[in-house]
Amino acid sequence: MRLTSPPVTVMVALAAAGVAAVAGAPARADVAPPACAAWVPLYRDGAPAGTRCADVATDHARHTFLDLSPTWTPAALAAAPGEAAPAYRDTYLALAAGRLSDAPGEGLAAADRFLEIYGVVPTLEVIGARLADTARHRCHAAVDGGALATLATIPREETTAEATARKRATLALDRDLASQMKRRALADLDALAATSAHHRRQVARLRDGLAYLAAVGAAQAHLACEGLLAARHVDGRFTWRTAEALAAYQRQHALVPSERLDADTRATLAVAADELDFRTALRALRERVVAATGLIEDGSAGAGPAPVLGRALDPAHLGQARGHAPLPEAAPDLIGRATAAAAAALGWTGPDATRRFLAGAIPPRVAVELPPLPAYHARHMVLEVEIDRGDVWYDERPRTRPVDRRPALTLFAVHPGGRVALVRWPTTIGGWNDEKLGSGEVVQKWKESPAGPVVWRDLYLAPTWLPPDTTPDRELVRYRDGRHELARESMGPSYRSAYGLVMLIHHQVVAGKGGLRFVDDGVRAHGSSRVGSLADGRSHGCHRLLPLAALRLAGFLLAHRAHVRHGEAATWYRRVVSYRGHFPVRITTRGHHVELTPPVPVEVLPGTIRSKRTTPPTRAVR
Repeated sequence: MRLTSPPVTVMVALAAAGVAAVAGAPARADVAPPACAAWVPLYRDGAPAGTRCADVATDHARHTFLDLSPTWTPAALAAAPGEAAPAYRDTYLALAAGRLSDAPGEGLAAADRFLEIYGVVPTLEVIGARLADTARHRCHAAVDGGALATLATIPREETTAEATARKRATLALDRDLASQMKRRALADLDALAATSAHHRRQVARLRDGLAYLAAVGAAQAHLACEGLLAARHVDGRFTWRTAEALAAYQRQHALVPSERLDADTRATLAVAADELDFRTALRALRERVVAATGLIEDGSAGAGPAPVLGRALDPAHLGQARGHAPLPEAAPDLIGRATAAAAAALGWTGPDATRRFLAGAIPPRVAVELPPLPAYHARHMVLEVEIDRGDVWYDERPRTRPVDRRPALTLFAVHPGGRVALVRWPTTIGGWNDEKLGSGEVVQKWKESPAGPVVWRDLYLAPTWLPPDTTPDRELVRYRDGRHELARESMGPSYRSAYGLVMLIHHQVVAGKGGLRFVDDGVRAHGSSRVGSLADGRSHGCHRLLPLAALRLAGFLLAHRAHVRHGEAATWYRRVVSYRGHFPVRITTRGHHVELTPPVPVEVLPGTIRSKRTTPPTRAVR
């Protein structure tokens, strides 16, 4: 066990001593500059502009050193000096490089294919190969997407029988109206529609049907260009094949995998394929900037993210909680500004320039000049967290309720000049969920996210979830490829874990005779693969975060809070899951444990109780 960072007073004293020594030393022209173990190319305006020494502290004050190597990971999964990295790091690297079969325990990776939405950022080599795939770009460019742009409704998955019946009915109506136009010697459908109200309705129905088939067909053609759908299934029928392929496409472009042709997906399909690959490169660069700078300010507490080189890299709603006005003390989008500066320095100004950069020998590390960090950034920062539960409905029985103000998690930095809201992210609170009784019966019970003060002391990286006895066995089993199997990824460690790749325990601090005790209240703040739940869902009482947000939060805490790394935390968990078979479960680690010293204070606000009942329901519902 080793204290990762010394006390702030010690750091200040050491820094002052270093400055005094340098200031008092006489200038000597005959003294050779010290040897450097790591000379790094400096990039300006898209070209190398000399080198900088990554070992010299003054260079770090003036330049940011970006890791562009295939062994880069988010800061949360990187190795600390003199410490071992989290055990999951090797799995992460395999997934990021597209070596999905080399990732043990990740049985869904091959089916998911694209993992950026879950926090696994592709390597620059993977992105470079996409940018170089000009045949795929031409395939997309040849698709006529006009019908997608004008579609009035959002197509959803249908059964094969339903989709076939829809298509047959539309084509039959087309033949019938064509026959009527020929028989009446009419020039077009408008002329037929003018003959009677009946024909006007038929023409409108035909046009709606043909527009639907054309839009679905155009989306399917794009999916076929990506190799996600066989060409023979480009037929205008929105069945499970199209839905699964569409979810993969959405994951490819960091969209919520809704399996629907929603507005975000249609807007993405309308963008040139090489431009989409370029945006993926900018998002990958952004996470490397985050890891190198220790920034977390993304604009989410204020007006939202700023465009990067004129481009919105994420859907506008994805990282912001619905129903919350910008905070007056919010930090601007410093990440976006720094990413734009890094892209300009490297010359990543568009798809072609970025393709040329990535087609060459990618330097494993580069120095760039970025905007200065805010003055309140320090090695140890005073941080506070508020979790607003938003609109809360305490109903006696489960029912759908409107939630205009969603739950939100806000991270503040406290400094002599006041308080800055660094981020405000969408999150979840509890609600009605299944619970298994001792008898084996499954009922619905309310899972509360209690209001009040807690602290974050224990941070787990690549955590495991130990399903409690009350978790129904059926929730731990899935049906895939014609058989039932254990949903092992949900227990982790995995990007598909119930906790994602980051988990923080909520501890209540209780004063006793022996001093302060930290009591685990059963609630966590954590990442989640259920990214759609951040917009409209609920949890079992925990506060979920988007996967990349959770990784950024963990990296920020490691960069700006004193902490102790305890390494992989051993545990002993055994269970036999009995649903459509018997599946033994064995978990030996809770993840890579980091203790924050001191803990970060968290205040869970009551929110707005909108129901007549003002206390959580306690009765189970069968």
